Amino acid sequence: MVALEVGDAVQPVLEVKHLEKKFGAVEVLKSIDIAMEPGDFLVLVGPSGCGKSTLLNCIAGLEETTSGRISIGGRDVTRVPPRDRDIAMVFQSYALYPTMTVAENIAFGMKVRNVPKPEQQRRINEVASLLQITKLLERKPGALSGGQRQRVAMGRALVREPVLFLFDEPLSNLDAKLRVELRGEIKRLHERLSASIVYVTHDQIEAMTLGTHIAVLNQGAIQQFGTPEDIYERPANLFVADFMGSPPMNLIPAVVSFGPAGAELTFGGGQRITDPHPPAALKAYDGKSATLGVRPEALSLGTALTGGVTLVENSGSDTFVTMTFAGRTIVARLPGRHRLDHGGELGFAADLDGACYFDPEGGERIG
Repeated sequence: MVALEVGDAVQPVLEVKHLEKKFGAVEVLKSIDIAMEPGDFLVLVGPSGCGKSTLLNCIAGLEETTSGRISIGGRDVTRVPPRDRDIAMVFQSYALYPTMTVAENIAFGMKVRNVPKPEQQRRINEVASLLQITKLLERKPGALSGGQRQRVAMGRALVREPVLFLFDEPLSNLDAKLRVELRGEIKRLHERLSASIVYVTHDQIEAMTLGTHIAVLNQGAIQQFGTPEDIYERPANLFVADFMGSPPMNLIPAVVSFGPAGAELTFGGGQRITDPHPPAALKAYDGKSATLGVRPEALSLGTALTGGVTLVENSGSDTFVTMTFAGRTIVARLPGRHRLDHGGELGFAADLDGACYFDPEGGERIG
């Protein structure tokens, strides 16, 4: 994919400005702003009903916007019909023609646009080889597995060679093993082609493994936009901290008091630990309450704190221990297999090097 440049700056392949969408009196999207560079893999993630699919449909032109502007490849396409936006879309439902062969399905869009037959055949062969479906070209969709059908749908999009690819939860109809397999193929395709992709999912693992950037949506608004590392390590607010990650970040109220050793955190029930390197902004909460955020993998067996074990899940490589602590349910992710008693007490420690702190009222990250 060739970058579009204006002077020394790279022109965004997709730019969404102040986009709003209402269905009657219901505001589904609230002042959405996104800028995406050529070659980016942007994932729109959030819970059901958050507006991510509506946003994708607005980008595709399948939904009219109430207000705002959408540019693709430097061109204002806000009122341009879908066929003229230079996009290709891969749907959750595959949307293949059952009476056509795989080759005919892949070629259909090119045929409509009067692409010469030799060029059609060249592109079909190219994407079939890329997606490892060359042996399926003469079959019809009814003779294919779900994973094979999704590969065909991807092939039909790839032969378009558009400025922007749009994926609408393409793996949600597949079983767990196929999801992992095709997720890897999509990632390899992106790296090989440097394609610009907008991808909708509710699956945090897909978002973290596929995206170069992630937009986390909730109730029609972007809660955070950043790299997967930013989203995971520095969630912008309590919603992002609780939504992203499997299991999500542990969120524990504490009273903060500063002393010579750092920030002392006192939890419900009186247990305490000290953070020797708290963020500077936490000093404003001296003597007040804040919410400590710590990832499950930052909890380990130790003696600093004690929790009541309510569930132990051995996944093979990890053991997930669910505990009650300070009136909250928290999860520790321990490496390997551990035999622990349900209903017993467990001593544990918390590595606070990557800890986050949040304002308990507004929910924003502190520092």
